[in-house]
Amino acid sequence: MFVCVCKAVSEREVRECIASGATSRAAVTKACEAGGDCGACHQQIEDMVEDHLIAASKLSRGRAA
Repeated sequence: MFVCVCKAVSEREVRECIASGATSRAAVTKACEAGGDCGACHQQIEDMVEDHLIAASKLSRGRAA
């Protein structure tokens, strides 16, 4: 599925950018251009970043316990 239709960036590509360290929509845009045109996908990208950060936080807390 495309997250960013304007730049033809798939969900997989966005998730790879996030997994590689992109921690904001702007960082994702810089890494793969998703969100760099009309802006319709900005919220979806921000949600994907937030979901990743929450999951990573839970994982690190689980390891610390």
